[in-house]
Amino acid sequence: MGPVDWLVVRFPGNRFKGRIAPEIRRLEDSGIVRVIDLVFIRKDKDGNVAAFEIDELGGEDENAFNIFSGRVDEWLSQDDIDSIGRDLPNDSSAGAILFENLWAIRLKEAMLDAGGEVIAQGRVPPELIEQARQMIRSSRSK
Repeated sequence: MGPVDWLVVRFPGNRFKGRIAPEIRRLEDSGIVRVIDLVFIRKDKDGNVAAFEIDELGGEDENAFNIFSGRVDEWLSQDDIDSIGRDLPNDSSAGAILFENLWAIRLKEAMLDAGGEVIAQGRVPPELIEQARQMIRSSRSK
């Protein structure tokens, strides 16, 4: 397997947008990622949390994400879902996705075949990326 990442995206106002699904499908069709798990979590205005699988969404959202129905495994646990729900503000939703980075498999194999050993791996948080981008823009404008 390639490296596996997770991503949680919050949607204020308890509204998902089905237009995300075609982009995820494009990434899969291109061999860049493979969706392992996909869960939708809603927290109502009273703080009640509910998780939904694709086939439980209903309406336009279900139609948009239906391509993934039956193709995802259940790697995200109830504890994962509860943790995400606790952190959501009332009257909001989140989509949690777990995906394998297929693009990295051959690179990893080539490095290992060349005698390399993975000694560290990580992810730069989005807020640090934005800070770095702002610093670079600032230095270029001087």
